[in-house]
Amino acid sequence: MVWSRWRPTACVGLMFPRIAWRRFGKPWHNFERGRACASGFHEFDREDVFRMKSSGCFAAVLAAAVLSASLPVQAGSARFNLGAVSLYKDRGVDQNDRNESVRPAVQGGVDYDFDSGFYVGNWNSTGRFGNADLKMDTYGGYRAQLSKDLGLDAGYIHYFYPGEGSRNAGEVYAGLNYQRLGFKVYRGMREDVNKNDMYYKVSYTHPLMDRLDLRLGAGYQTYDASNLRNKLDYGVGMDYTLGKHLTLSGTVVGANRRHDVDDGSRDARFIVGAGARF
Repeated sequence: MVWSRWRPTACVGLMFPRIAWRRFGKPWHNFERGRACASGFHEFDREDVFRMKSSGCFAAVLAAAVLSASLPVQAGSARFNLGAVSLYKDRGVDQNDRNESVRPAVQGGVDYDFDSGFYVGNWNSTGRFGNADLKMDTYGGYRAQLSKDLGLDAGYIHYFYPGEGSRNAGEVYAGLNYQRLGFKVYRGMREDVNKNDMYYKVSYTHPLMDRLDLRLGAGYQTYDASNLRNKLDYGVGMDYTLGKHLTLSGTVVGANRRHDVDDGSRDARFIVGAGARF
């Protein structure tokens, strides 16, 4: 689903089901600098934790929908997305603070596109981010079609982690899309979190048959901090469209230099997901 306007990004860190369902071409985000933060996991069983996190995500999506309804009356259109994945991965890194191949996440958001080319949006996912169980992305930018096959996209995205404000940060981004090929660059903005970090990603979607698409993607992360080594992430997956609104996906996602971390978060994972847009 990640690189997951709406596509499943196995919240995988590429443009796949981040495997996570989110806007295609949106920034993928994770803070490996923040891994030293205390996890503070409460003593609930798995079912209770998932129920609480799901409720938080649904509440965030509902709040985003209310916000979109309150926008000034201008020519444009709103789009909503809601889905679930077997694991949330972002830029090749697990977003659950555990070395597990399966830990379901609920994801969803809303996008509002103005006829002028400007857009605003919100996207949310459950997971485990230090003391936070929810990640909220808020973004805005401008999109333009330069020619029949060439498009431009530029904007800003801010990441919020309720309960773990030390991870909050933003990125500016700009990219080009040529037919089914996309390229995008992100630059971190917050001092002591992601300032001057760079992320480059390329993605390609190829239709295999009616309703079935092959997705390929790769990203390269550079860190401004001298104690962190740059890394490469990758994703290979397929999307199958069921009807007008539902899509199923399966994606393999991971990153190199796996032994730079001791929690297995960069290991390759197979992530499945289902999402709806309306």
